[in-house]
Amino acid sequence: MKVVVVGGGVIGCATAYELAKAGCAVVLLERATPGAEASGAAAGMLAPLGESSAAGFRELAVASWRLYPAVVHELRERTGIDVEYVTRGTIYALATVHDVREAQSRAQWALGREFGIEAWDSGEVHAREPALSAKVSGAMFVRGDHWVNNQRLVVAYAQAAVAAGVALITGCGVSRLIVEDGHARAVVVADGERLDADVIVLAAGAWTAPLVASFGERLPVEPRRGQMIALAHVPPVLTHCVHGDEVYLVPRPSGELLVGATVERVGFQGAVTALGIAGLLSAAIELVPVLGGLPINRTWYGFRPWAPDNLPILGPWPGLEGLWIATAHFRNGILLAPITAKVMTEWILTGRPSLSLEDFLPDRFIMRREP
Repeated sequence: MKVVVVGGGVIGCATAYELAKAGCAVVLLERATPGAEASGAAAGMLAPLGESSAAGFRELAVASWRLYPAVVHELRERTGIDVEYVTRGTIYALATVHDVREAQSRAQWALGREFGIEAWDSGEVHAREPALSAKVSGAMFVRGDHWVNNQRLVVAYAQAAVAAGVALITGCGVSRLIVEDGHARAVVVADGERLDADVIVLAAGAWTAPLVASFGERLPVEPRRGQMIALAHVPPVLTHCVHGDEVYLVPRPSGELLVGATVERVGFQGAVTALGIAGLLSAAIELVPVLGGLPINRTWYGFRPWAPDNLPILGPWPGLEGLWIATAHFRNGILLAPITAKVMTEWILTGRPSLSLEDFLPDRFIMRREP
């Protein structure tokens, strides 16, 4: 089976890799370089309990989290790349006694036990992370929250894909899809060349909607700009990932502390703004006052692919043979990459994924589109 995967972010690279391992002849097209957009601009947090409360999403996220230790090992074995997999857990700062009691309740869940959820009072919080503000009166600690270096992860997936036989073509934008007789037959790249395939997988993130529009359909995927900051973090101020109401802080083994992230509906306006950076710094310093004295190493932004219900879009395009969608992972592309690659490969090759994915089908938007 010949497959063309459009988009060389973490979702596209991981899916191309799994398809190639399963015996497909895969061409992976990326308009820039792997991880140049949202995948490279993330913080790399693997925190499946901290996002959507939808049951389907949580099942997908936890399944992906469970795959990560084996994925990290496999990628290192195949590429030699250390993706800096850190397993020290996240401190979710709490401000009230009610919040702490709710954290104690969560610790009793079945998943709470698996993820090592603990409720900490003020004394324990400041014993574990002395740099936290005195305003933090308690915390929910999630030992199972992990994180990776997302830039290294994308490179590792891309290298593993090439080693598995994937033809990776960079600097190659796709202008449109060719649909003939109810079948997605080919993509047309920027120079007009037609690339035929048995299966086309659109994993182009925030740029997926124009590709769907090229054959007369609509998919409501939009960019959400996220701005971030890296502070110099040697010697380290924090040991754990710390999550507040308006900011998160991720200590990297490289000696940086990542501060993120804005969520802005500004289209494809590519800029780091004074307002965005000021808001992040203000929230970070309020949470950890000593950060005010750390140098800023760099700032950046990325465009996360967002759908109106905040859920990924996964699966076959209805009524059209050979076209598959894997996009709209929003702030969870790094977390969901292993499971997305796994279930998309199963679905494409056997017609049936190992998880129920009805919540994520493209149909949910296509059926509602206006005539």
